[in-house]
Amino acid sequence: MLLEPVKRCKSSPMHTPTTLASPAESSSFPLWRPLLVVALAALTVIACLWGTPPATKSEPGIVMKLPSTLVGLWGSEQPVSESEKVILPADTEFAKKFYSDGLGNDIHCQIVLAGAEKRSIHRPEVCLPAQGWTIKSGEVMPVPLADGGTLDVMKLTVSRPVTLNNGTQRDLTSIFCYWFIGKHTTTPHHFVRVLKTNFDMLLHNTNHRWAYVIVNAPVLEGFVSQGKNLGQTTALVQSAIAELAPQIMPDK
Repeated sequence: MLLEPVKRCKSSPMHTPTTLASPAESSSFPLWRPLLVVALAALTVIACLWGTPPATKSEPGIVMKLPSTLVGLWGSEQPVSESEKVILPADTEFAKKFYSDGLGNDIHCQIVLAGAEKRSIHRPEVCLPAQGWTIKSGEVMPVPLADGGTLDVMKLTVSRPVTLNNGTQRDLTSIFCYWFIGKHTTTPHHFVRVLKTNFDMLLHNTNHRWAYVIVNAPVLEGFVSQGKNLGQTTALVQSAIAELAPQIMPDK
């Protein structure tokens, strides 16, 4: 190691006092720096995990085939509406049927399955008002299944004005039920579906291909001679879901 030569002064040496750092200055190293490093490292790990393609193929947890009959009612295939074709991505899949006995017992069933683009799946509360429906109430309704289990669905009571053949206008009430289905999972809540999507992709490397099922029936008391009231219509929808769910949910 090279040392600089010491320069000798002709004048008498003077003692220069050494300045010591104050305790405040010596401890002034900002604590936020190591915390920032830890935070950046954590974000890097999360970004790597998030950016990893799901190891499992994106598979639906539902069978896209509605039964020919439901609670004794005969079903007929229903076309996809033009508005659905325009609004939803082209790879969205549908299954739609209208069940009826011609005596005032009517049930509409629909399955919507997302494709690569996830915006096919949304809360029905978003589009119902745009279709003229007013949401009167909403609650989770448990549906007992034949295997002893219970399926929780969201039940909405909705209404909208309709014009009868004689020109008079009345409010038509409908029981509108739906739930979301992923791979090995179901939920009646949209926010839970979003959380499960992110949680399972991050921790389990699973990419859910979500679907939602709609079962709704109009309350036809006063509209047809044998029309059911609100309680009877709710019971009809509940029975329809109990019969339908095991047929379209193989993982349940």
